[in-house]
Amino acid sequence: MQATHTQDAAFLTPTQNLASETQTQPPASETPTAGQTPPASDLALDLYALVVFLHKNCNSDLFEAVGALELTLTQIKLLHHLESPGAALTVKDAAELVHLSFPAASRTVDDLVRRGFVERHEDPDDRRMKRVSPTEGGRAVIRRLNAARLTGLEQFTHTLSDTERRRLGGALSELLERPDVAACRREGLDS
Repeated sequence: MQATHTQDAAFLTPTQNLASETQTQPPASETPTAGQTPPASDLALDLYALVVFLHKNCNSDLFEAVGALELTLTQIKLLHHLESPGAALTVKDAAELVHLSFPAASRTVDDLVRRGFVERHEDPDDRRMKRVSPTEGGRAVIRRLNAARLTGLEQFTHTLSDTERRRLGGALSELLERPDVAACRREGLDS
């Protein structure tokens, strides 16, 4: 009897979902062959496996940098949003971007201001509103974290065979044709 997906799968953890998926491989006649487009769910599972591998094996420099900076993940996420050119945000905008209440976002911004990573200034169009933007110190934090990520990925790519590098390069070059993906290519590494 072949296993099928049911609503019960929604109650499984990602690991349990992954395990159940790998145990119920489709018959060879259903496996996509070269030139066929794999189902999005299969592709997502493969991408999940790669992301988990990269997180487990290529982030030691990143985790060391995060630990040394003593920043929360929310603070890092907010700094990334502020790092985009011209991204001076109101605290309300920042709260929405990092999924915090207004008071929690205000405390997060206060801490980043105290540490010299962001600064508050008046909105030029509405003096009642305050905007926050990164300082040079805040931009340096993002560059440091991005450089640590890149170091881990460079270490991984050095372990690939020529064939694997060629295939990965081909797949990535197509994805980098998407403007939303291409915009992230060197984000936070330069300047």
